Amino acid sequence: MSNQKAVPRLKKGVVGTLEAVAQEIAAMAPACDTVAFITSAAAFAFVLTPFAFLLAMLTMFIEVNTLYHLSKRHASAGGYYGYVATALGPFWAIVTGLMYPVYQIASTAAIPVYVAGVVLPGVLNYFFGISLPGWIWIPFILGFILVPIGLAIVGIRPQMKYIRYAAMTEIAFLAVTSLYIILRAPDNTLNVFNPFAWNSVYGSQFAPLGGPIAGLGLGMIFGLTSFIGYGGSAPLGDEVKNSKAITKALMLGVSIVGIVLTEVSYALTVGWGVDNMTSFANNSIPGIIVYAHFMGIVGGLMLALFAFNSAFSDSVAMQSNAGRVYFAMGRDGILPRFFAYIHEKWITPSKALLFVGIASSLVAVLSGFVIGFLSGVSPLQMLALSATSQQVSSALENAFDFLTTIALVGFIVAHFANNTAVMVMFYRLKEKHVGINQLLHPIMHYVLPAIATGVFAFVLYESIWPPVFPVTQAVIVGVAFLLFSVFYTLRIKRTNPNAYKNAGITVNIVEEEKIHEKKGTENSAE
Repeated sequence: MSNQKAVPRLKKGVVGTLEAVAQEIAAMAPACDTVAFITSAAAFAFVLTPFAFLLAMLTMFIEVNTLYHLSKRHASAGGYYGYVATALGPFWAIVTGLMYPVYQIASTAAIPVYVAGVVLPGVLNYFFGISLPGWIWIPFILGFILVPIGLAIVGIRPQMKYIRYAAMTEIAFLAVTSLYIILRAPDNTLNVFNPFAWNSVYGSQFAPLGGPIAGLGLGMIFGLTSFIGYGGSAPLGDEVKNSKAITKALMLGVSIVGIVLTEVSYALTVGWGVDNMTSFANNSIPGIIVYAHFMGIVGGLMLALFAFNSAFSDSVAMQSNAGRVYFAMGRDGILPRFFAYIHEKWITPSKALLFVGIASSLVAVLSGFVIGFLSGVSPLQMLALSATSQQVSSALENAFDFLTTIALVGFIVAHFANNTAVMVMFYRLKEKHVGINQLLHPIMHYVLPAIATGVFAFVLYESIWPPVFPVTQAVIVGVAFLLFSVFYTLRIKRTNPNAYKNAGITVNIVEEEKIHEKKGTENSAE
């Protein structure tokens, strides 16, 4: 291992378990998921939307097992990049390292497109009758990306202080209010978890998608991508007080958000009406309308405010994560040294973070215009029409779906690599197990990662066939970047073999802690 002083280091010991859990929750942005991802999932899954989120939650519970084992052996700013390096070696580590920030950037761009471009104008118009011009989505989106990146740049302490309170308040609000809606809703039924119970109501809607199972699979695209940000604590590995904080956060974060999102998706479905989910999917702010119906204007506005704050905290967390992975790859020599720069005052990878903020902004705005054009809305119309017009709203909703699906591709690639890494790691360890561990060993280290990979593969297949705009086009873009990542990795292997050899393992806080503990034990013995 390289000497600690030989490589750039972020400030250790400033992030505890609570802050790491808050980073997980903030990066998954459950209030944003309530107003954005649940609406997009309903466009395909309709009444089966709660089932899509339940299956997504169960898949991510399985994935907890994978990251639990990997995080016990590696911790650094590289996150997944370091996890994969520890078990699979440099090739897939670099590919994963390149794809991880891509899906973080795509997701960072996607949420402001919907929340700032669709929800904010919709809320102002619905509650106050204020009609904003079409071009307003551009400064709104940029505000939701560039202001948070400023907070991420000025230091981990103010970032963690803000995220800790924002994330915990948000998750508590959603849990309590959605339970209230469920208790008052007249349409409570377990049939929302039965794909074959709705042919008479939604048969004509499911048919073009390939049937209810295909609709459920397409809905799971947005169920799974609502968990993008899971693993958000992993890139804090350089800065945690103890590497075990990451392991705890990975387990707690997905459990809390998964349960609440399943509860919220059920509440919105039965609150809107199980026979009317087609109109739910065609409305720009259905979640807010459900809240306003059951809790008055205050309830609707509170959800809107939490969604806006969630978009802000999500942007802080996601850009912070992506910037730290680029920083780790920069100090390893995989990316230019520009990314390894640490600000002298704030002790943050400020240049890497600034790059992520600019990239997210460009991706968000360009996607709005390009997908808008492909949706039949000209660039001039995107600027001149009312922000709440059907054309602008539909174009931005399509842009959100496009960016979210690109994020899904990166998300699936990263977790394919993580699941494979766990299986390969334990195969190579050749550990001997006795008692109950003889049964648990193959289940935890082979069966569960394989099941998670299978579910991801199913969702990816459903996103490709039958072709659906703009989901299929997004998959093509995602695969194109995957191919670029593979060729880039092969180029690094050829042109910089030393950097390639040490990719992802330059810094490993877990190993450093073991060495420190060993020295402490030896000193005590003396």
